[in-house]
Amino acid sequence: MKIKDFFLRHHIIIYGLICLFANVLAVLSSNLTNFPMPDTIPMLEWENFMKLHPVLVDFLSIICYMIPVFFCVNYAIKLRKYKYGEKGYTRIMVHMPGAFAIRGITGWISNFVLEMATLFYFKFKFSQNISFILISSMTSYVFLSVFSFTLIYFTLETLNRNIVLPHLFPEGHISEIERTSLSSIKRVFLFYFFSSAVFPASYLGIRLFCTKRYHVEIPNYTDFIFVGILLSIGFVLTMLISSYFQKPLQKLTDGAKEISKGNLETKTVICSNDEMGLLGDTFNSMAQSLKEKEFMRDTFGKIVTPQVRDYLLKGNVALGGETVDVTVMFCDIRGFTTLSENLPPEKIVALLNEYFTGLEKCITTHGGVINKYIGDAVMALFGAPVHSETHARDAFNAALDMRKELIEMNKRFLQKDFPEIRFGIGLHSGPVLAGNIGASKRMEYTVIGDTVNTASRIEGLCKIYKKDLLISESTAKLISTTASANASANASTNENPTELVFVDESEIRGRKEKVKLYTV
Repeated sequence: MKIKDFFLRHHIIIYGLICLFANVLAVLSSNLTNFPMPDTIPMLEWENFMKLHPVLVDFLSIICYMIPVFFCVNYAIKLRKYKYGEKGYTRIMVHMPGAFAIRGITGWISNFVLEMATLFYFKFKFSQNISFILISSMTSYVFLSVFSFTLIYFTLETLNRNIVLPHLFPEGHISEIERTSLSSIKRVFLFYFFSSAVFPASYLGIRLFCTKRYHVEIPNYTDFIFVGILLSIGFVLTMLISSYFQKPLQKLTDGAKEISKGNLETKTVICSNDEMGLLGDTFNSMAQSLKEKEFMRDTFGKIVTPQVRDYLLKGNVALGGETVDVTVMFCDIRGFTTLSENLPPEKIVALLNEYFTGLEKCITTHGGVINKYIGDAVMALFGAPVHSETHARDAFNAALDMRKELIEMNKRFLQKDFPEIRFGIGLHSGPVLAGNIGASKRMEYTVIGDTVNTASRIEGLCKIYKKDLLISESTAKLISTTASANASANASTNENPTELVFVDESEIRGRKEKVKLYTV
């Protein structure tokens, strides 16, 4: 970690030293693979000319180092305009490998231009044939430029991707920075093909042509050295470029595995400005989108219950519905108005939240769906949107569990200095129209019909009959009032007892016929 911190603090200086080192290696490689000079009069005259002008030779030797240093320093100074991490700073760092590589070969380009000018001056002054010198110089400078550019660019790009850019782009999104000329997989491979195939073949072809054309004897070892250098460059480039794809693909694979396990917090940071970097950012955007959708799905399930959520997410979002047989439950707190007058709003909210949480657990355990909260009342459905043949028994068992849960809740309420709560529950079974009701842009899943109204009226009768649970005859028939049948069912399934007791035959507002009521 200390080495990494040191590198991040001094990476600009290190990049500059790499450029200088690449040029030194280019010179050493050139000395090992120089064209042998034939013993011709033009060559002898040229050698004498260079010996008589040592200052020119020294100048040409120094300029190949000084000019790249000047341009690289000038480019690095741009960073001083921005603070670390600002957009301008990050843009310069993303482009720095290519910028330093281009500036790193300016010395060879300048050297070549000056040497060509000197050669033509030599030609016109001494009237000598300089074709061999011209070809050998041009070939050497192309070799030096390609060697330096390749070494500088891929070394700096590797350091950038693995150390500097991950620190500057911890969240990724490097693809938002405009691309450089080599920030493309296609262009990288084209350059790789040129460096490892086209250029070596051309260089060897030119050497062969010159040696045959000018009858120059070349020691065998020089060709072996040159081939070794080219093979080394090709091997290094192959390893670097393969790592450009292997590591990002491994990150994407690991990230995909994590997402498949349900870990939507997964992120993969691919710090490159090519198609792989764009793929990494797209992958992260996809993961973030999945996370947001899962959050929305989870939140949606808390608002409309998971069953209704799944029903709607399957595409059932059109207005209208279908007629189904269900059991409707209404549950209301007794004396809530008086209770709310004696408690501050904060306590009322805390009490209701805990109360509704307890009821919700009982209802959903038995396959019910809380359709809506109406102040202190709850409306629940059994048999919709998920069809059930046992909706009446499920509603009844849920009501019995709600009784038990209320006892436990009241114990907790007393410890919190909350008042004791009593409720009334009404159950009624029958056909309803279940579906999306409302406007085209604002709807809700609910049920409507006489069954709903009747269930609400039955719950209201709990106050009159001093009962906490009233069940209509239609629901009682579905539950089955036969004591022996209930005993058999309880013995095999451990369900709540279903021995119902007749209460009364009561008139229901809005209905002509009286409704028989039961309790337990």
